[in-house]
Amino acid sequence: MIPILGISIWLIAKIFVLIAFFLYIIFSVVVVRQVELMTATLEVGFETQIKLLSYLHLLFALFVFLAALIIL
Repeated sequence: MIPILGISIWLIAKIFVLIAFFLYIIFSVVVVRQVELMTATLEVGFETQIKLLSYLHLLFALFVFLAALIIL
């Protein structure tokens, strides 16, 4: 704890971790959007698998953020 301000260092660390996880969620949304644009532009034959992987990535990022909210 910082004696002058009365703020815990761990509270600041937790806030920074939650902000980092939130930014990762934004990154995951951008990845989903880019995959949607890519599969609309190119036809490679496995668009469904790529879209599924991007959505699973987004769901995992959301799950990690919610787990961090609960644990921290």
